[in-house]
Amino acid sequence: MKVSAFIPYWLDYQVDISGKHKNLKKLGGKYLINYSIDLLNSIQEIDDVTVYCSDESLNSYIDQELKYRFVKRDKCLDDKDVSIDTIIKSFLEVNNADVIILLHPNSPFLSSNTVSDCLNQVISGKYDSAFTAYSFQKLAWFKSKPLNYALNEETPKLKNLDPVIIEESSLYVFTRESFTIHNKRIGNNPYVKCINHFEGLEVESDEDFEIAELIVNSGMYPKVEYAKI
Repeated sequence: MKVSAFIPYWLDYQVDISGKHKNLKKLGGKYLINYSIDLLNSIQEIDDVTVYCSDESLNSYIDQELKYRFVKRDKCLDDKDVSIDTIIKSFLEVNNADVIILLHPNSPFLSSNTVSDCLNQVISGKYDSAFTAYSFQKLAWFKSKPLNYALNEETPKLKNLDPVIIEESSLYVFTRESFTIHNKRIGNNPYVKCINHFEGLEVESDEDFEIAELIVNSGMYPKVEYAKI
């Protein structure tokens, strides 16, 4: 069974007020892409790591000691209206993996234990896919209506609420078979790995970068070892 990890990358993704691309800002002295490759390199079950991007200049931002291969994708896949499912389908045309790990490069504090757990749950055959998520045990609303409680009943205690699960949107694991059947990264029988907000922090906005820098500088999260210069 071949396990391949891939990082879909947009080099020109979102430009901030300083003119810098969001994906090319440094955190703890490293570009975000290096955290993701370093994490995937640490997991023995992964046979290869691919960065899937339309611009080869990205290689100059990746640390030389990291193990990966660059596969150039068609520029048309950079269009903002192209779905991630279309990008996955394109990747599977150039890779013969049986199990695929999709990792977006904006969550530098994801742990190897989380990735390995999701991967092993899928490899075991018990689940056809896996993803990271947040669990909220709060009074929730959706489309102007209560989602997990009723207004015509006594307000429940938070501890008695059914939690609301929200995809963290950084890590997905799935089989080729499942994707071929459903054309989605999540199949009919997914394993949901709930993580905390430190581990799942997505570094997108300037505020996210400030929070991530505080985490790195404080040493409050174990994954910051990847940020050492």
